[in-house]
Amino acid sequence: MAKIVRTLTLLISISVMLFASSPYLKQVYSYDKKIEQADKNEMFRIFHSLQNIYIKSIINNDTTLKRETLKRLIKSSKILKLSPKNYENELRTLTSHDTIKPKIHPKSKPSGGRKKQIPANDNFPLLQRVVIGDHDVTLYFNKNIAKKAINTFAINGKHEYKKVFDFHARLSTLGKLKTPRGLKEIRIAWYNKNTVRMVLVSTKVIRYRFSIHASKIHIYYTPPLSSHKKITKKSSKKPTPKVTKKAVKKTNFLTFNPRNKIIVLDPGHGGKDSGAIGYKRRYEKNAVLSIALKTYKELKKRGYRVYMTRRGDYFVKLRNRTRFANQKRADLFISIHANAAPKKSQYYSAKGLETFFLSPARSARSKRVAALENRVDLEDMDYYSKNTFLNLINREKIVQANKMALDVQQGILQNVRKKYHIVDGGVRKAPFWVLVGAQMPAILIETGYITNPTEGTRLFSFYYQNLIAKGIADGVDNYFLKN
Repeated sequence: MAKIVRTLTLLISISVMLFASSPYLKQVYSYDKKIEQADKNEMFRIFHSLQNIYIKSIINNDTTLKRETLKRLIKSSKILKLSPKNYENELRTLTSHDTIKPKIHPKSKPSGGRKKQIPANDNFPLLQRVVIGDHDVTLYFNKNIAKKAINTFAINGKHEYKKVFDFHARLSTLGKLKTPRGLKEIRIAWYNKNTVRMVLVSTKVIRYRFSIHASKIHIYYTPPLSSHKKITKKSSKKPTPKVTKKAVKKTNFLTFNPRNKIIVLDPGHGGKDSGAIGYKRRYEKNAVLSIALKTYKELKKRGYRVYMTRRGDYFVKLRNRTRFANQKRADLFISIHANAAPKKSQYYSAKGLETFFLSPARSARSKRVAALENRVDLEDMDYYSKNTFLNLINREKIVQANKMALDVQQGILQNVRKKYHIVDGGVRKAPFWVLVGAQMPAILIETGYITNPTEGTRLFSFYYQNLIAKGIADGVDNYFLKN
């Protein structure tokens, strides 16, 4: 009997690992056979793919995925004759955490050796009603539903796109649902005894956002754009106009629609993290929030869809900032900060505007600035995770972030220099952790030195803040027009 129980337990744990965890875990297991048969070129492709999955495991805090990926990274490193030392140390750290069992005081043991009972399904919220609007779906539950009880992911197939919502809830009889406008289909059904699954099916990618109001979930989606009308024979006979330089500029601008672009602004620091303390004991967190709010208004005025990681004086973890941008499916992520001189003797000499993009730092100055911004909220990332992040950054994303940084830096300088003299600190590379994990081009702007009496005073001037905000917006316009 004991053998049967052990066997069943082993089978259940394997099933959970294969089916209940992320789709990346299945991908990791699929490499086992490929590693044995792969040539050198294929092995390098597998190795790089495993590195990318490893990054995802750190971002998502998925210990199982991290452990399984590390095992295969070690194996593939040895085959490729690369040093597996960092991966082995990381796996050893993980294994040591797993083997340490918490001490249980005799009094805390449950009487009679009974195991803790799992709550019955009756405790879960019940999905009672679904209302479908023009571009939104509203779900009504019988009790409040928490954000952690909702999981979303996408399946991008060859002929259709699916946005999946899993709710930790129960399902009542809903009847037949009408097809939402702009979508191919909507499906709601039991996925398992603890999960209700809703699938939005479309022919193209869906952009969405959702909000929770107690027992109500409101999901707003942007349907895919309809195909352009075909040109008739009659219209095709019209002579083609001569293309002038002015016409080219106009055409380029018309092809760029700000309404299709999502930007996430990230005012640095906040709450317990004041950031740098500058001239007259003023806090960086307050200056950058004010600049971000003005930038938000300016971008909204130009037609962009804009979100902010914080709108008040409260603390947001570094990892959660880019995670928020990823959830919003942002096209750009812009983090706004103010610089500070390392020594009092440099308070007057250190000045200027700089824009950074994520990359392993090459200069001592970049490392110093990054260390200043990274000093809070890094305790949940160990040494090996940090270094692996920087060595595995997506190169294509770096190129796009570099282009955006150049356009934004130029946009701010042109605006601010209409009224003020400002030093061009240039565009630089630096390992800012707030940019790690962003799935879109991401930059960090150091709007000036808060420790410099002149710049520190300007950073709290509404007029100066407006010039910076307009400059950022101009840079964003130029980036999209060029790319």
